[in-house]
Amino acid sequence: MANTIYNGEKVASAALANLEASVVLAGTVQKTSGAEFVGAAGHTVNIRRPAMLTGFEENIDWTAGQRAAGGVIKTESLNEAVMPVVLDWHAYSAVDLSDAELSLSLTSYLSQVIVPQTDAIVNRLERKVAAALATFPTDARGAIDISAAVTAGDYIKAAQAIRFRISFLASDLTAKNIPVGGRFLVLGSQIAGFLMNDPNLTNVSDAGSDSALREAVIGKLYGFTLVQDNRVDPLTMYAYHPSAVQLVTYAPVVPESAKGSSQSSDGYAIRAIKDYNSATASERSFLSSYVGATVVTDRVRNADGTVNPTPAVIRGIKVAIDITP
Repeated sequence: MANTIYNGEKVASAALANLEASVVLAGTVQKTSGAEFVGAAGHTVNIRRPAMLTGFEENIDWTAGQRAAGGVIKTESLNEAVMPVVLDWHAYSAVDLSDAELSLSLTSYLSQVIVPQTDAIVNRLERKVAAALATFPTDARGAIDISAAVTAGDYIKAAQAIRFRISFLASDLTAKNIPVGGRFLVLGSQIAGFLMNDPNLTNVSDAGSDSALREAVIGKLYGFTLVQDNRVDPLTMYAYHPSAVQLVTYAPVVPESAKGSSQSSDGYAIRAIKDYNSATASERSFLSSYVGATVVTDRVRNADGTVNPTPAVIRGIKVAIDITP
């Protein structure tokens, strides 16, 4: 049956489902989304950050404590912060539709038109996250020198050197009170290839979803889920908790002159519309989303328990390998 009636809600819903199943890097970070966004590209979305308090203590016998000398119970002001995320990119895919494509059934239309368009937007989202990961602070220990092992063809030794550094990255995050659960280690293509020679790498069961993120997982190590990806630097790995990066997607409002729908689900948002392209005298399928990504900064607790008011990036760290002969 010809698809003579465009169902914007079903198209947007299908696009969201395909987007969620196709992401890798975007699936490893925190997300905020919204539909029917009435702002514009360049608009700032404020993400609330929790307050961080110092706290105090006194002798349980108040007559021997600070109040014995005329002191009082100390109070603090809540210092909840707001982190701005700028929607600085409009990720979109626009496709002119032929008469044949306009006559497709809804199922065929989704698979032949909407899926390729969604994949194009996924690629844009992934590159935004990759750019955010690249701004992580570099491990102070420097690059991992595996040049001698690689030159000698001892790839197990090269993999072990990488694994040893991963253990330090895990301890670094723990020392900064970063949550242990849900940590990721994203590896560039070459460093992932070397690490997979390590016999101590814990395999992940094949059971579960068939999402692109799961397909990219190569194992678990020291509390990290290890993910390989070709959008990051091939010689670098990035250790972080999902809360290290905030990805924001907002679906623009649907123009009154077009058919379509704006929807958000599970941290992603997209607008799907069909309109008329006067430049080519044809109907057009248009998918889009406003996108912003930023690395999260935190106030750090000092060794004495007080709070340092200057925020810093502590939830993620990166390190490269050196294979120069």
